[in-house]
Amino acid sequence: MSDLKERRLKSLDYQIQELENRPSYLKNYWLRLVVVGVLVTLIAPEYSARNSKSLIYYFDYNYPLCYSVVAFSYVVICAIMLLTFTIQDKKKLKKLKEKRDLNDLFRDQY
Repeated sequence: MSDLKERRLKSLDYQIQELENRPSYLKNYWLRLVVVGVLVTLIAPEYSARNSKSLIYYFDYNYPLCYSVVAFSYVVICAIMLLTFTIQDKKKLKKLKEKRDLNDLFRDQY
């Protein structure tokens, strides 16, 4: 087997190992997610751009409801992102394993 194919196989093995050993996004960045969530929840309802009304205006100045809706929206967006990242990692891992298996299959033929 040529040196180039051997290096390619080692590279694929390294990428697979890296993906399998990577801790989840939530474990790595939980503190950042909480801090950003608190800031978004506190700032978003009262923020308004030029010549526009703030979000709190559309909730008829019902502060608890507005803050709850913003916080719930942030949690839902984070959950969707976490699910999406997990699915993408699994697809990438599956694709890399298929490439490695294909390279292993043709390893001894050349």
